[in-house]
Amino acid sequence: AGFLGSSPSGPVRGEAGMYEAMASSFVGQKTCAGTVSIDGYGQASIIGAAWNKHGHLATRTEVVSEQSARFVQPHMKSRSYFGSACSNGVYDYQEYMALQLLDHSLSFKVDLSGAGCGCNVAFYLVSLRQNREASQCQDYYCDANEVCGVACAEIDIMEANQKAFVSTLHAAEDKVGKGAGYGNARADFSSIDFGVGGTCIDTSSPFTVTASFPLDDAGLLRAMEVTLTQVDSPCDITFEVGKYSMFGRDKMPVLTRALFDGMTPVISYWGQHENMQWLDGKGADGKGPCKTETP
Repeated sequence: AGFLGSSPSGPVRGEAGMYEAMASSFVGQKTCAGTVSIDGYGQASIIGAAWNKHGHLATRTEVVSEQSARFVQPHMKSRSYFGSACSNGVYDYQEYMALQLLDHSLSFKVDLSGAGCGCNVAFYLVSLRQNREASQCQDYYCDANEVCGVACAEIDIMEANQKAFVSTLHAAEDKVGKGAGYGNARADFSSIDFGVGGTCIDTSSPFTVTASFPLDDAGLLRAMEVTLTQVDSPCDITFEVGKYSMFGRDKMPVLTRALFDGMTPVISYWGQHENMQWLDGKGADGKGPCKTETP
């Protein structure tokens, strides 16, 4: 798997990455995994979570070097945060990066090889920098599903494995959100386009994800536009998530504010002993990619 950058004029390329999980020891404490360079931003610290969720220790995230580039390598049941700094000791919300991505784009390279049905390689944005509650995980983590007991806005740029890819917008109070992509009940593209040996994206090799957050005429977030590209591929995959409302109320202004204030990029890798049928299962129409889970 691979990683990220941001620019007001369009997508840029960063050199960070996510790779398949390997066996690792539980840590139970804050870790500073290292730094990666992000085009358009500079050096970013990778801060490892001690707790995957309340009562469950997280595994480690590593920053590794390969051919003069540095990559982020998560392990199964790990979560890590991009920060402006990482000091030893207790977690400090002020260390978390607050990328202002409204009317900007973000690109990263990812390698999903080894992440099969039932796995979830996730890259997303949450409002960590604005959260003042330490949470049940003691690291100020928040998301729309309140994994650590605190809710906040969440933008899932990628929840994926070699068979499925979904992007979702969540207001803080919306656990389901509005999504698009390919997986259970998602058919914006197909297994012919995306998957091992896919025509556009062959998930046995690295590919690039670009997420853009353009404005409408009123200055509000119009949509999250997602583009998947791969070297030597004859086609790209492009889709968007927009017109997001909940119980008849427009939620795009809420996400506009979150993006304007600055959101923290997060990497997580999970799925073991979980039910990932919502992501990659066959679904009611039987058209999803995975019948069984093998994380």
